[in-house]
Amino acid sequence: MAASGEQRPLSDRLENVLQGIIPGLGTMEDPPRPPGGGGQGRDAIIIDMPAVNPEEENRNGAGNQNDGAGDTSEGENGDRQGGLAEGQFRALRPLMERTLPFVLILLLKILYDHRIGVIVLIGMGAAFFHFNGKLKEQVAQRDKRNLKSLLFMSLLLPFNIAVVYYVFADQQLPKCLIFLKPNFEKMDFWTLLWVIGITDYVIKYITIATKCLVTALPRVCLSFKRRGRVFLCIENISQLYRSLTPVPVWTAFLSEDTDSHWLFSYALVLLYIMAKSYMTYSKIFECYTTVKNVFKDSQYGSRPSSDHIQGVGEACPICQDNFTNPVELHCKHIFCEECVTMWFDRERTCPMCRAKVADSPQWRDGSTTSIIQWF
Repeated sequence: MAASGEQRPLSDRLENVLQGIIPGLGTMEDPPRPPGGGGQGRDAIIIDMPAVNPEEENRNGAGNQNDGAGDTSEGENGDRQGGLAEGQFRALRPLMERTLPFVLILLLKILYDHRIGVIVLIGMGAAFFHFNGKLKEQVAQRDKRNLKSLLFMSLLLPFNIAVVYYVFADQQLPKCLIFLKPNFEKMDFWTLLWVIGITDYVIKYITIATKCLVTALPRVCLSFKRRGRVFLCIENISQLYRSLTPVPVWTAFLSEDTDSHWLFSYALVLLYIMAKSYMTYSKIFECYTTVKNVFKDSQYGSRPSSDHIQGVGEACPICQDNFTNPVELHCKHIFCEECVTMWFDRERTCPMCRAKVADSPQWRDGSTTSIIQWF
């Protein structure tokens, strides 16, 4: 008991010393103790913290690290690509600044030296696009087509050809139409382009004029349902003819090069003829197929029964008139035979349900290809 009495004043003195060092220590309350703390000491302090699953903590930590690494790598890749593109542009910019003016000057020089040929080819190209569009409009109008406009185009196009050949009569350009070389002392590259371009547009003009005459024919001479196949046949024959006219010009250009050895020149001619023969063979087969199909009737369906016709009505959905030679497609829609045949000259699907019925309608609408046969 004496020992405990001696220890208490000592603890009181220690408490007084701590209160002097830490003000307000005497006013602090004791932390709350849980009920029934039998095995715990009187002065024990308990901190309530949420329980954490170690596996979940490890998984979340790894995911956060991966996300951070992915975002960092994407940002670094984007910055690297942007910096690379900017660096390439900066490297090419001085080169472009030094070369672009000279390229433009050279281009202007070439255009000026060949200004007459460039102007003529641009004019013939503009006229071609105009007449080609007009012809397609007249073909689509069927019975309402303008015969005067068709006859005018069929006369104006040959007149344009005659004017061009008259202005450049000294070059004897009509020889190209019969696979002969025109009158030039030397067949250089620019002369080659000039001769091929003029000849190509001349054949296109003849093709459009021929299609104008076919469009102007009355229904008795040529039915509307057959005209699409006639247009396709004319176009394929025209393309075959246009692919053959550059042959003598290219042969002269490759073989008359005095700067090259004759063996090299004739080797180039042989390679050209081999490549041209392969392309010509496929075009001849295509022309043969289209010519054969001109004399065949296109069968897009079967004739429907009277009950079926009465069930859908008496009017054709295309012409909005009574049915004339009705045809039932495989999708069960009924149209006039002539109406649906002309429809498939422009489209390949049913007008009602868009089910595929016909093959490609290319060139059946009276149009002519705009690509020049340079090779």
